[in-house]
Amino acid sequence: MKVNSFLPKYMVDFKCINSKCIDTCCAGWDINIDDATYNKYVNSDGDLKKLVSGKFVKNNEEDNSFNCGFMILKEESRCPFLNSNMLCDIHGETGEENLCITCKSYPRVFNIVDDVYEKSGLPSCIEICTRALLNRDKMEFVESEEDIEEGNIEIRRIIDSEAFDGTESLVQYFWDIRVISINIMQLRNYSIEERLNILLSFYSKLEKLNILKEFENIDETIEEFNNGLVNFGSLKGESFKEKSDFYKSLCDSKLVDNIRSIRLKVCVDEYKAGILKAVDIIKYIEEDPKYLNQLEQYSYIFENYLVNQIFKDLVPFNKGENLIGSIKKVINTYRIIKAYVIGIAINNDEDIKEENIITVIQALSKDIEHNKVFKELL
Repeated sequence: MKVNSFLPKYMVDFKCINSKCIDTCCAGWDINIDDATYNKYVNSDGDLKKLVSGKFVKNNEEDNSFNCGFMILKEESRCPFLNSNMLCDIHGETGEENLCITCKSYPRVFNIVDDVYEKSGLPSCIEICTRALLNRDKMEFVESEEDIEEGNIEIRRIIDSEAFDGTESLVQYFWDIRVISINIMQLRNYSIEERLNILLSFYSKLEKLNILKEFENIDETIEEFNNGLVNFGSLKGESFKEKSDFYKSLCDSKLVDNIRSIRLKVCVDEYKAGILKAVDIIKYIEEDPKYLNQLEQYSYIFENYLVNQIFKDLVPFNKGENLIGSIKKVINTYRIIKAYVIGIAINNDEDIKEENIITVIQALSKDIEHNKVFKELL
């Protein structure tokens, strides 16, 4: 069906690069099977039945139409249909129509906001990282009209901001808050951490006013931020100061033992070697801030990553109306990425490059999206 869509420019002509990809989306995590596909596999015959037999299982823990079953993964959490050419046997031998929704739609994320279909990309896909994050220009968004088969996609979240007009819910301000959030993250005269502090301050003020039911002041606050009447310099705060326990927690055995992604395991091993090499990681970074300075050179990567997260996850409404909880998760994700990049650079005794940051973001995103241990850490 034809729908109105809203998407970042990098998604306009995005295509999977298949076997050219340096990673695979068919390994490193559980692969959910939706109920329609599960029933198709159960009732299949001929070539499809022969292909899928014994390679999927019922999900008895959830009653969810998108998580009816799972692929039975092989070694290194590889999909049983991933062949030696890094291509899918289901797609190649029986056709795309026999793929589950997860495989048809990945790495695309769909939300519906005020009856408009929004499409963005998951940074666990290296091609999304390359297209979305390495662009030195500010991320832009476009409106379009697309043919979308609802049966082939999973809608993650639905927001109807107009339904909350005149209520006590902050959702009625969804568009103002989203636009202000993205504008703040694209304030290039401030560092990434200063922008995150400004955004945290904005959300804190809104949440406090909402609790106090001072709705007129909410309107005034939004108008001030919208019209550039805010002294951002007074809100920028200080750079993040980490403690030794933070760096140690990122290579804790409980965390490492539960990592699914092979690429992330390599990253964390290198990171751990790096902070051990530094001996006192806090003192090391303070005495030689070269890696912090190098990260600033690539602030456009972090900016694009964070803007994409805000858009994709409908921040700050991805945790109900817990605005502080939402932005703290964003901040903590950034802190983890930054720490891993620095630790790996120390271990390799090399300058930080674009590809180092992208490698960490892609590998970490893969586990963050599907790993309970990382969700607890965040």
